[in-house]
Amino acid sequence: MSAYSRRLPRLPDGYTEGEAATSREAQLLERIEQLEADNRRLRQDVPAEAKVRALPIAQPPMQPVSSESTSHFNPVDDAAYRELFSAMSAVFPIGVFRVNRRCAITHVDDSLCQIFGLNAEDFHDWAWQEQVHPADIDRIRSVWSPDAEPLQDRLEVEFRMRKAGGETAHLLARTIPTRDETGDLIGHLGFVQDLSRLRTLEHDARIKEELNRQIIANSPDATQVIDLQGHVLEITAQACHLMGLQDPEAIRHSDWRQWWDEDGQRLARNAVEQGALGVTSRFVARCDRCERQQGWWDTVVSPITDAIGTVQMLLVVSRDITEQHRQEQEIQRLNTRLETRVSERTKALHQALQEREALYNQAPCGYHSIDATGLIVSANETALQWLGRSREEVVGKKYSFDFVPPAMRETTKRRLQKLIDGNEVEPFEYKITRKDGSPFWIHMSTSAVFDEAGQFIQSNSTMVDITQRKLAEKALLEHQRFLRTITDHVPGLLSYFDTDQRVKFANAEYERMFSLTPEEMLGKPIGELMPHDVWLSVKPHLEAALQGREQRFEQWRTRPDGKRIYVSARYLPDMEDGEIRGVYAQVLDITAQKEVEQRVANLNEELEQRIQDRSAELLASEQRFRLMVDNLRDYAVYFLDTEGQIYDWTDSAQRMMGYTAVDVLGRHVRMLFPEDDMEEGQPTPEQMLRHAAARGQHEAQGWHARKDGSRYWAQSVLIALRSDDGELQGFAGISRDMSDSKRISELMYNLNVELENRVNERTEQLQEANKDLESFSYSVSHDLRSPLRHISSFVSLLEEHLSSRMDDTTEKYLSTIAGSSRHMSQLIDGLLAFSRMGRAALNAAPVEFDMLVEAVVAQVGHETGNRKVEWVIAKDLPIVPCDAILMREVWTNLLGNAYKYSRKNETARIEVGWRTEGPNGYTFYVRDNGVGFDTKYADKLFGVFQRLHRASDFEGTGIGLALTKRIVQRHGGQIWAESRVGEGSTFYFSMPFHTPEGSDMAPPSNLAPMDK
Repeated sequence: MSAYSRRLPRLPDGYTEGEAATSREAQLLERIEQLEADNRRLRQDVPAEAKVRALPIAQPPMQPVSSESTSHFNPVDDAAYRELFSAMSAVFPIGVFRVNRRCAITHVDDSLCQIFGLNAEDFHDWAWQEQVHPADIDRIRSVWSPDAEPLQDRLEVEFRMRKAGGETAHLLARTIPTRDETGDLIGHLGFVQDLSRLRTLEHDARIKEELNRQIIANSPDATQVIDLQGHVLEITAQACHLMGLQDPEAIRHSDWRQWWDEDGQRLARNAVEQGALGVTSRFVARCDRCERQQGWWDTVVSPITDAIGTVQMLLVVSRDITEQHRQEQEIQRLNTRLETRVSERTKALHQALQEREALYNQAPCGYHSIDATGLIVSANETALQWLGRSREEVVGKKYSFDFVPPAMRETTKRRLQKLIDGNEVEPFEYKITRKDGSPFWIHMSTSAVFDEAGQFIQSNSTMVDITQRKLAEKALLEHQRFLRTITDHVPGLLSYFDTDQRVKFANAEYERMFSLTPEEMLGKPIGELMPHDVWLSVKPHLEAALQGREQRFEQWRTRPDGKRIYVSARYLPDMEDGEIRGVYAQVLDITAQKEVEQRVANLNEELEQRIQDRSAELLASEQRFRLMVDNLRDYAVYFLDTEGQIYDWTDSAQRMMGYTAVDVLGRHVRMLFPEDDMEEGQPTPEQMLRHAAARGQHEAQGWHARKDGSRYWAQSVLIALRSDDGELQGFAGISRDMSDSKRISELMYNLNVELENRVNERTEQLQEANKDLESFSYSVSHDLRSPLRHISSFVSLLEEHLSSRMDDTTEKYLSTIAGSSRHMSQLIDGLLAFSRMGRAALNAAPVEFDMLVEAVVAQVGHETGNRKVEWVIAKDLPIVPCDAILMREVWTNLLGNAYKYSRKNETARIEVGWRTEGPNGYTFYVRDNGVGFDTKYADKLFGVFQRLHRASDFEGTGIGLALTKRIVQRHGGQIWAESRVGEGSTFYFSMPFHTPEGSDMAPPSNLAPMDK
């Protein structure tokens, strides 16, 4: 084996080149093998050449290192050497030199000078050895030095050379002896090869080989090497650990394809087959060979090739994905459940959306939205009912400012601008006037809606009817004034503290006793209003009362005037539904009482009993005061036991219903709901009690009778009272007198019914008047025909009688009479047609406007003569339900007018088009470039006998547009016109999508037979 092959990198046992090396490494190894083969060939060929020919040349292609070096050689043809050197240089960067018998270099070529980085003169007398690496100098001098023994055989030596730039080169020198014809040694022919690149590649290959070995050894995956039949050749320790294999030798040479489950075996066989073809495969399967547990593995099978690309074996890398596979299966199950839940949730959301839409319209609050201009774009039914208007009257037509009092409009506009600018607005209250003129109060909260770009879309507002609250507030203020008057005249201090120990109420006695006005005390902590020493003694009692324990205590106080008084204080917790709301405080000046107590400390038991009686009276007085404070006007409050028997009857109930406590206590609640006053379908009192017990409360409303027989409309609520453990303790009844509201509601209903009857009567009167007017028009037009026929006949007779004696003046007069007669006849015909239009029934059927307009255009075009007309007709005119004959009259009048009034132009242009107007129907138009008209006279266009142009300029009767308007209106549409003088006119008319009510639907109209 050569020196090159000895230095080739080796792979670990059990691995091949294709397993460890990259494509670049494989190329390097292939290059090394080629170099080694070429080197062996040169070593075999060159010595043979030298021995056989005995160096037939005397002067190789080199330059001498000194003049004396040429004495041993005779110049001959060196073509053979040149050819040989050229061939070798094509394989390696080779330098050639000659040495004499004394081992001194005599000749070098240019390649050798380039390899050493020296000139030819630097090789004289062994000066070149100064560049040899110090570690290799002794070995070189043992071969090439004055003291060395002459070499008889070939020499091969590798050494390192230090170049001028500090670079170290690896060089391989080989020499072969040269002899003369007699066989005597005359010197050596040498070759120097630069192995620096090769040694660098070998070094890199060793590093990458070690790197690949470490990667495989430390891989967290299971790695095996199998042959092309699927038998295990090698397996890493990590693979044995992951698979729980105790004895790797037990599975060596086993069939790796049998490790898997049934599906995995098929995938493994396919992977081995693909790997043998050089294709990398990947599959996921369950491995049954694992001794630890059966698991799922993600496996990659890659081919391992030799230097020429032939697949030698297969590399198998498997990753344990058992947990991942379990999670994926769990995720799949969760996804299935999630999809089911999403489907159920979608249905629920759809149902909820429908319910929300119904809730939106039926909500007790009003909702509406406005755009940036203040136009109302949506509103629920509650808001519309409050306004007393229909949706068609409000949405898209009314602005929010239209319903606001004039004094509030600027404020409302500023609030809208703040919303558009992205600012929030506070809720506010204002009064709105209904359509019938009645006012009501609302509380409105508004928020803005913006798109993704931050542009304002609309504002959403919530309205709450607070009319009753305003009335209640007014009544409450009056009631509070009344209570304030009473409490201010009660002897003693009365106050109320909230849970933060702040004063919420104080009577005027504080000002008389401690010079503190109620206004100064409200909202302040009670501790800041007392002297510090007094507060320290009061604070524990107040805190205990806030914990639900009633407090009674007495103490000395000092008034601002210095007078000391002795007070008795009582702190009573304000409890509601088991929660502390605050504390009632009552402080009485009992200085005189205290002084008496001190003077009569030894009084007998009779005096003590009287004091106790007095205390009981004070307590009863306080309780009566609390009941008086809690009373509300127009409300009745009473209490029932679990059987419906009345056991507590308050003063408010007595005032509203007229019954005293003696009348009702112990009696069943049905006495308040007599059967005579109950409407059909209304639950009985027993049913009301059961409903309240089951649902927590029950509401009812209806007419009731007081004790004196007077009736009132009340809204009643029965509330079930339960203990903390849910046991029914009884019921609380609350009734509110709503008589005034009920009477107003009934009055409004009666007024609406009366108004509707009056509208119906007026409509019938107008219809009768229209019928009379139409009959009159028909009679007049019919009776005028007879005189016209006489005038026309006698004019004809007069023309025949004067035929030979008629002069120009007579002919002119007769012509004028005849023309006026004909014009009068046309007016009568138009009047008859207009009269018949009011009586004729509509025979509605689907009509193709494409064919209808085409027929009318053909008719008008037939009458154009030599006029040049440009017709622009839309190709997609719709099918419209209408009376085909009457609608043809509409198109004939509009297209005829367009043709007539554009005849002064050299080229008349008449355009027909259409569009849809949302849900309202179609809009058609006829546009011309005629003389036009002044729009301030547009209201005269559609009147009978109304004309905007002189008859001498444009003929006509003035009936056509009036007739057209009546036809369109009878179809449920409208007609209008736009124009500018000298620029033409555009006539519009609208038609509904569906057949007008009251018309008879006829079979589809066939327009094919119409004249074209």
